[in-house]
Amino acid sequence: MTYQAFKSEVLDKGFDLDGSFGWQCWDGYAKWCQYVGVPYANCTVSGYVKDIWEQRQTNGTLTYFDEVPINSLGAGDVVVFKVSQSTPYSHIAVFDSDAGNGWGLFLGQNQEGKYRHANGGSSFNLAKLPYSALYPTAFRLKSSYQKGKQGLGIPTKRVNGDLFSGLVTHVDPNVMNADNNRARVNLIVIHHNAGTSDEAARRTWYVATGVGTSAHYQVADDKIWGCVGEESVAYHAGDYPTNQRSIGIEHLNNSGAPNWTISEATYRNSAKLIADICQRYGIPIDRNHIVPHQSISATACPGDIDLDKLVRMAQEVAKGASLAKSETVAQSGSFRVKVVVKDLNVRKAPSLSAAKSGVAKMGVYTITETKTADGHEWGKLKSGAGWIALTYVKRL
Repeated sequence: MTYQAFKSEVLDKGFDLDGSFGWQCWDGYAKWCQYVGVPYANCTVSGYVKDIWEQRQTNGTLTYFDEVPINSLGAGDVVVFKVSQSTPYSHIAVFDSDAGNGWGLFLGQNQEGKYRHANGGSSFNLAKLPYSALYPTAFRLKSSYQKGKQGLGIPTKRVNGDLFSGLVTHVDPNVMNADNNRARVNLIVIHHNAGTSDEAARRTWYVATGVGTSAHYQVADDKIWGCVGEESVAYHAGDYPTNQRSIGIEHLNNSGAPNWTISEATYRNSAKLIADICQRYGIPIDRNHIVPHQSISATACPGDIDLDKLVRMAQEVAKGASLAKSETVAQSGSFRVKVVVKDLNVRKAPSLSAAKSGVAKMGVYTITETKTADGHEWGKLKSGAGWIALTYVKRL
């Protein structure tokens, strides 16, 4: 990681980039900017450190950085500490990691470092400091300036004051159940609607409906809805402390009970959203941090969503994969599937070009190859009778 390499390079060393007052925090911030490719002239402002934050809208800071809320800090984010009533001076440092109980570790100069400069200040070190002393947003280097970092790099969207992923196609304007008692976000919880109506699912989250639940996002075939802003707590997990530190993603089903599946297009949209969220919050893309609703509360949610598949797809997106609508999936040996409900949506086709013909009968089928096409995952039948839409069936 760029930040980890930078930390190894500068710990216990000092830098006076402006030639004034020795090793100051300002120089430490400028060294980080220099390291990641922001020109020195563009990372400094006339005035005090506090002006980097207070004048961010006009001083050019946001040309190179995106704002992120303090409860979403990731390694390498720049933070500015608030000014006391008795002095105009402030402090700037780089976030390293969470230290627990409202404190974090911050990398910077002139925060009681091991070595001191004759003209003032001290060398780089890690200091344990309280989050309560920080301005409410931090600065995260825009993806175009990050050396060697892979991922989406999509700017976030702010709609009516709420922060959403830049991937959202729509934002529901209704008032949702939520509050502002947010904790550090380090978890994504996966849900399904248990229904096939996009509008009906979102309506249950409105304050006016009186149900009392909500989610941050609703993912469908051709839409990603922003519902509750990421800076707010959504009521999705059935456990309030989990709600405080997580983002809830709901998925529209394309089949009913008992399978409650989602389409391949919905898998793709969700994978992209997950990859984007994880990149912005520094959340590992794995099963420890992307979890099903049923791992938190006693529920059947998220239905038949294949979470391992969803995590693999998100990992691929983070590495730069496009998840094209039609792609061959490498065969990993034959497997069996079971059709448990006779449904006109359980489609069987003699070829992918005739994907709309035929209805699969109830029974067990052996699959020898898989492809994605027409918004579905298809399995080639060992019997030679064409392909079956795996989207609607259960793997054994």
